Formats: sequence, structure tokens, C-alpha cells
Amino acid sequence: MLNSKSLSVVIPARYRSSRLPGKILSEIHGHPMIYWTYQRACAAEIGDVIVAADDPKVYKVLEKYRIPFVETSEFCKNGTERIAEAAGYLTGSNFFINIQADEPLLNPQTVIDVFKSGLHEGCFKTAVSCADSGDNTSEVKVAISNGDRICYASRSAIPFSRDKDSIFFKIHGVYLYSRKTLEKFVSLDAGPLERLESVEQLRCIEHDIPLYAVKTTHTERSVDTNQDLIYMQMKPKSDFYKY
Repeated sequence: MLNSKSLSVVIPARYRSSRLPGKILSEIHGHPMIYWTYQRACAAEIGDVIVAADDPKVYKVLEKYRIPFVETSEFCKNGTERIAEAAGYLTGSNFFINIQADEPLLNPQTVIDVFKSGLHEGCFKTAVSCADSGDNTSEVKVAISNGDRICYASRSAIPFSRDKDSIFFKIHGVYLYSRKTLEKFVSLDAGPLERLESVEQLRCIEHDIPLYAVKTTHTERSVDTNQDLIYMQMKPKSDFYKY
């Protein structure tokens, strides 16, 4: 078990998703989506997993499945702000892995890869994987420079290439940060780029917080739209028990 006593794995679970409200409780093969994401997070075996929830409907479901959780505000603007609030309860942790709640087919190896990339003060890292194309605006693409530092993130196809076979990297819903970086992030205002793109990681770039990519091989989609949800519901049930 790759356990770190100073690390907590937290799943921010916002009930009122702007694009697909209530999606984390949507049923997939007899269980709510948050159940599957929690099971995948636990399968990585790098530490205790807790959900940061914001609605009594979610609390009730989590209690039913005996999934540990903390209550957080419904006014958090993004997952990182919700993790920061949850960190107030997790006083023994200096590092946090954020796993997005809409990843019911999350590959546990993605979480392990991010964890093994290293824990250090000031870190802010995100898993990235190859995108099928640059056309899906639900997927946030990144431009990566030397040393795997992310220079920009966008819902558009970046970086531009004249080569039709260009590879795009998308942000995968697994992030790692230190408590120090987390506190700095939430103390800063969203800049014009973050507000324009609606991409929270741009706050790092606008305020010069180093943001690094951890390249992984897994490319399973997250659930951002109703079409994504239908896709998950149509997947064989056995796929959800592979890990």
C-alpha cells in the first residue's frame, strides 16, 4: 500500500452541477455515480478517501453506503475551493489528492501515478492523458513546456499545430497539492482568463503558481453531459468491477 500519513484523498461532490445537475447521484448499474468513483479511489490504496459534499440529498446517499464525508458549503465555486474547506477538518494532512466525483470509471493507476510523482511544498499537479481530439469543449486541453510545466489550459484545441496528427493532452480529474498551495490558491481572486474559460487551473497561471502535468495512459471520459451519462450506463457492468 502506497500510503502517506500526511495525505488525504478527497472527492469534491457538488450536487448542483451547472451542466448536469444531480449527476453524482445518477444511477449506473444499480448504484449512484459517486459510489463508483469512491470505489475506484479506494482501489488506488494510497490513503483514506473522504467525500466533500454540499447537499442533504448527497449526505443521505453517502450515509446509506457508509462512505465517509464532510459537509461543505454549496457556495464553493470549484472543486479546489471545496477541498480547501474540507482541509479544515483534515488537520493532520499536509497534502491532498482531489479526485473529481464524475469519474466513475477512474483508473486507480492514474491516482497512483500522481501520488508517485512526488509530494513537496508548493506543488500543484494534475493528471493529463491523450484526448481523442481537440474538439470536445467539455475537455480542458493543456499546453505543456519543458519539465512538464503547464503553460496554458483551454477548452479550445491547444497548442495549435499544422500537423493533422497532432496529439492533444487533456486534464484528467485527479489533482495533487500541498496545504500551502491550496491555501494560497483560495486566497486569490479568479482572473480574467479563468472567468472567460471557466477553467479553475488558470488561476495558477494567472498568479504564477507552478502547475505541472503528470502524464498517464488512461483516457476514459468523465461525465459532463447527459450523453456522457448514457455512455456510462451503456458500458458493461463488468467494467465497473475491474479494479
